[in-house]
Amino acid sequence: MRKLILMFAIIACTFMGYSQDSSETNGAAKGTLQISALQISSTDVTINVSSPSLTYYFIDDLGVSFGIANFDDINVGARYYIAKSNNFAYTGYGTNSKSLDIGLGKTFGWGEYVQIEPRLNFTDVIEDDRNLGLSVHLNLVF
Repeated sequence: MRKLILMFAIIACTFMGYSQDSSETNGAAKGTLQISALQISSTDVTINVSSPSLTYYFIDDLGVSFGIANFDDINVGARYYIAKSNNFAYTGYGTNSKSLDIGLGKTFGWGEYVQIEPRLNFTDVIEDDRNLGLSVHLNLVF
């Protein structure tokens, strides 16, 4: 597991160094770092602050995310902004829970560095107990 995390860190640092650019699009610009700090989910019925994630956009509108869920599950995922708009599709895989989540969302800006994202989630696609949920995320953008 340690080698896998180290490999992801090396790949992420390689893309981050390669893709620094200040071009602007409606979705996410190349070189943007997004920190998801707060998640309110309908499946947990609680505010989940213990699941931070980082998303880095190494090309325009396509980002890779790494996160920790409930301090015991590492999430690896991707996000793609559709047709240069604020609508996005995403997927995430929990390495410890062996669950695959997919969904759609929309980004609303609140100031220059804060974004609010309502998402429609289809959780645990691999298993038979699929759940459809709604969540709202608060992101900080750098």
